[in-house]
Amino acid sequence: MLEALARRRSRGPAPLGLPMGVALAALTLPALTLPALAQGPGAEEASRAPAIVVDPTGSAANGMVDESALRYYAAQKQTARMKAEAARLKQLYPGWTEPTDLDTLQPSPPEEAPLWDLFTAGRFDDLYAAIAARRTVDGSWQPSEELARKLRRAGFRSRLKGLASARRNLDVVALYRADPSALDPSDVESIWIVADALAAEEATAQAYNLYKSVLDTSNDTGARLATIQKAMSNLPMAAAEQLIALGRTDSDGNSEFRRIAIDITRARIVAFLHDEAAHEPTTTDIAAFQAQARKTGDPRETGLLGWYAYKRQQFREALDWFKLAISRGGDAMIAHGLAHSLRAVGMTREAEEVAYAWRDKYVGNSILFIELLERKLTQANPAFIDLDRINRYAKVTLASSSGEGAQALGWYAYNSCQFDAALEWFQHGIAWLPSESTVLGYALALQRLKRTRESLEIVNRYDGLFPKVVDLLFREGPEGPPLACSVAAAPPAGARQPAAPAATAVLANGARAPAAYGRVPKPDISANGAVRPLPVLRSEFPLSVASENPFRYLPAALARQVPERSAGGFLAEPATGAPPLVARRVPGAGTMPYERYGFALLPGYNGLTQASTLSDPPAGTQWQDQQAAGANGQTRSSRESDRFGIPGSQRATFVEAGPNAGQQP
Repeated sequence: MLEALARRRSRGPAPLGLPMGVALAALTLPALTLPALAQGPGAEEASRAPAIVVDPTGSAANGMVDESALRYYAAQKQTARMKAEAARLKQLYPGWTEPTDLDTLQPSPPEEAPLWDLFTAGRFDDLYAAIAARRTVDGSWQPSEELARKLRRAGFRSRLKGLASARRNLDVVALYRADPSALDPSDVESIWIVADALAAEEATAQAYNLYKSVLDTSNDTGARLATIQKAMSNLPMAAAEQLIALGRTDSDGNSEFRRIAIDITRARIVAFLHDEAAHEPTTTDIAAFQAQARKTGDPRETGLLGWYAYKRQQFREALDWFKLAISRGGDAMIAHGLAHSLRAVGMTREAEEVAYAWRDKYVGNSILFIELLERKLTQANPAFIDLDRINRYAKVTLASSSGEGAQALGWYAYNSCQFDAALEWFQHGIAWLPSESTVLGYALALQRLKRTRESLEIVNRYDGLFPKVVDLLFREGPEGPPLACSVAAAPPAGARQPAAPAATAVLANGARAPAAYGRVPKPDISANGAVRPLPVLRSEFPLSVASENPFRYLPAALARQVPERSAGGFLAEPATGAPPLVARRVPGAGTMPYERYGFALLPGYNGLTQASTLSDPPAGTQWQDQQAAGANGQTRSSRESDRFGIPGSQRATFVEAGPNAGQQP
């Protein structure tokens, strides 16, 4: 029935007496609520909100009743017919009141009768053509004021609906602002269209005023409820709360909007999750919403309750709601919340499996999977991780080109004395996401492989940007303290060889045999692993660096289209002249270690000659929130400066440049 009403509404004015208030309330409800209209008990139980049913004994606004015939009879001074039509409307709409301007209406000229017939039939194109034809005969002729006004508003409404159906919000706003008086104050549907478009274009104040005008003038229950639902969907919740406060109350003090209390609670929960100003849902409201969620079985409802509990740090309750949502067909975002809740209650292994299983459906799950195992991989003395988990982690890292995952595998390989694999993973990490920790690990891996010249070149390449990397040149030992994976020194010649320890036995000073660690696969075949180290004196520093960037890989999609590219190869850059052998100041970087030896840096590109640090993060940014949370100890992830220290320095909190020393996975 509603579809038929919608089609008839789109063709033109409805027949006399059609209860358009009911139809409009049902046809324009927000997509997230879709309250049922006069449905049976089964359909009502499956809906997300209580049914919105217009009370037959309630009132109806003038704008929701077709008064065309009434006004026509009044204008023609046909009193008997006017009274009969008024009686018919009162019988259909007991709350309807007769307009007070009926006596002021003037009869239209007799020659306009065919024009009014075209208007009533909704044939506006034919009507415009008839008016143009009449003006060709009599250039001074003008239609009556009533016909001109109604025709202007009808044309405005027709163009408005066409633009709205094409989702051209900017054009809707432009049409309205060009002639605001063309919007009929009694045409609730057109008011909704304009208000929705204004809200979409962030003209909140104008949209609020239009929604409010419906509440100020309309007595139709369905229209008032639908207006609140639209306002909650399109306006900030603080503005919607002001409209909710305009609701009328009955003799018992109950708000007229209690029928959509579930929708209001849902909107307040969403506002809480987005840190928007809104009324806090009461315990009664939450209990009613929970009962509704269990009854309907909608995973979006139970998932919303899971996020609500998670943000309130009620992690056990959040875990239960997310489990229920998954069992009812929840999507990847629900799985994301489930993985976060599992991690929050200490079930990290289970969270890892959930994030991995849903990695392809939502990129956030792939990122979370990388993050969960990263903590365990980046320990200074990492625990054994089975080969299947490491291989799985490596595949996800390569598929997502994750710089965090590459540096985590690099540190795990480095701290387990798998330097060749560590070198390649650090190389990929620099290509995808260059950071101080990744460059530091790459330089250390080069030193462990006795590739001194390359290690010095990488230090010089990031000179002025990463002080910890440059400080490697000024530590006491060339390789730093021994790693935890180093095996005890071999006994003197001729001495009796002791029995070989077990693969997982703990050696002296906490060292373990390499077999006690999981083997890390290489990302691809190394381009060249046999480079003879060349000793470099400190007096030769800074070094001349080649212009080609060795940390540039083809994307996976393009790599398949370039067959001539060998595995592990790089993209060559255009040939340029020899770069100058200088070291220039980098804005935002602190003092370089070699400056204390009297080496002066050239001014930066902006003329800066003194060391500087980055300014404070802008207010309202995620960076500022992370810094504040880290300073207050409210986050589990530590700052990078705490995770990565300089090998051999007093600030280092682990054996050898590995992050997260002493932290639990």
